Amino acid sequence: MPLLKKKNILITAGSTRGYLDAIRYITNTSTGKLSSEIAYEAMSRGAVVTYIYGTDSLFPVIQDHKDIKPSQLKLIEIETNDDLVKVIQGKLKSRKFDAIVHAMAVADYVPAKTKRDKTPSKKREWLLKLVKTPKVIAIIRDLWPDAFLVGFKLEVNRTKDDLIKTAKSFLTKNRANMIVANDYKNISRKRHIAYIVTGDSKISKPLKGKTEIAKNIISYLENALR
Repeated sequence: MPLLKKKNILITAGSTRGYLDAIRYITNTSTGKLSSEIAYEAMSRGAVVTYIYGTDSLFPVIQDHKDIKPSQLKLIEIETNDDLVKVIQGKLKSRKFDAIVHAMAVADYVPAKTKRDKTPSKKREWLLKLVKTPKVIAIIRDLWPDAFLVGFKLEVNRTKDDLIKTAKSFLTKNRANMIVANDYKNISRKRHIAYIVTGDSKISKPLKGKTEIAKNIISYLENALR
């Protein structure tokens, strides 16, 4: 029997948008590719996955995966931070999840106000005010205090020691069980290096490639959810 059979896993993926006006928005570079790999790996080992993804982000397509049943995947598309919070606090709050992999790159700052119409392109200057958004990982932990929580920490041009130190702090602050730490300089279309940081202070070897990262996360979950 697959070790994750009947285990419910929530995975968030991709990016969110913060609208400036009716047609313009700010976002980030997250594609959802790693989350898709994690979802495939979890479902191939028997898990039932609820997958929340940002508009235009990648999501699992299971038609070509004979070892995955349609009943193992529920897709939920969102666009903004508010959409994401409404889904987890409304539609999903009564559901039990054994593990949550919060890999979505949620916007840390969004426009303070959104214009309902289009801002004229003839303007020579457009000054914007951005405001801090609530940390969704903290909301997730409050809603599912018993779930195994995996968070992600992305930094830019940091040393390995600094990256690991930041990940440990992030893990403690957000009451997570695991943080996947990576640096943007080590991420590209074909390249991805990450470290797994867990509550027992163990640090993984450098994991190379999205497939290897996904396999290691799910293998760890298998042992943790026995």
